[in-house]
Amino acid sequence: MKTLNCGYFEISTYILIIGIALIISFIVFYKLCKKDYNKLDIAYIYVVNILGLAIGSKLLSLILNSVKISIYNFINSGYSFLGGIIGSILAVVLYCKKYKLDYINILSNFMVIYPLIYSISKIGCFLNGCCYGIININNINYNFPLQLVDSAIMLILFLILFMQFKKQKTLLINIFFNIFYIVRFLEDYFRESRNIFFFNFTLEQILCGILIITNIIIIRFRMHKELNNRQNRVTL
Repeated sequence: MKTLNCGYFEISTYILIIGIALIISFIVFYKLCKKDYNKLDIAYIYVVNILGLAIGSKLLSLILNSVKISIYNFINSGYSFLGGIIGSILAVVLYCKKYKLDYINILSNFMVIYPLIYSISKIGCFLNGCCYGIININNINYNFPLQLVDSAIMLILFLILFMQFKKQKTLLINIFFNIFYIVRFLEDYFRESRNIFFFNFTLEQILCGILIITNIIIIRFRMHKELNNRQNRVTL
């Protein structure tokens, strides 16, 4: 990892950018939650999110790279944002169930800041010199900053979700997952380093595909349930 010399110590540029991403996203998260929850609850929930994000991203990174799960490998492994989101959601849901909080409402808030965290963290990847993309033109491979493309797309997604927060809050989870999984699935084709798992798909692409199908099924189920509820109200 590339480091930044701060005089008396050095700090990884990637870790620094991740820290900035978490601080900025917390400010946005607090703004979204402050009307519904007290300051202490917001802080606790966000810390739980960070723990889930860190553990999930590390574990999936080990699995994707077929590395044995151990404390040493866990500490020194890379990060998978997809695994981080899964870990964060599980941690937040468990916390909310334990303290009887509305996890759907809280997850809707997180759906707004996930793309913001991702967007800023990808700048860290760019500064670190990792996660570049590759494109073949006339049988010649060219590297390009895929990290910055990812960052721009996720920033746009963040702005869309932020602007739609009050209007369509209950739909934010589905909107985020649909767009995020599709973007992750497609951009993985252009990664400079790909660990092919099945045919020309990476394990992360297969996981994204499964999650896309699952999300579509959930949306159809909700639409069908809402339609039945409307018909029942009309009948009554």
